[in-house]
Amino acid sequence: MYKTNQISDYQSRLKEEQKQVLIDHCNEFEIFPEICAWYDDMEDFYIDWITDNNIYETEEGADARYEDGINEGEFLKFESGEIIRLVV
Repeated sequence: MYKTNQISDYQSRLKEEQKQVLIDHCNEFEIFPEICAWYDDMEDFYIDWITDNNIYETEEGADARYEDGINEGEFLKFESGEIIRLVV
């Protein structure tokens, strides 16, 4: 079981209430709580995956990747709309 003191948040952006949400998520998916990317919202996600890095050509492609990542625990979306990506 992971604990909040094990969180690696390279941007130190996590709010206290988000830390527990993250730990619950990581324990559910058995993923170490190491954040490798922060997105302010889906638009920010699209900018990174489509515009800046040319990983996908369309939002539909990026959406499919996001949904796969949500289902596998790689991505976590907070109530605020912020999205984090975990190292898997």
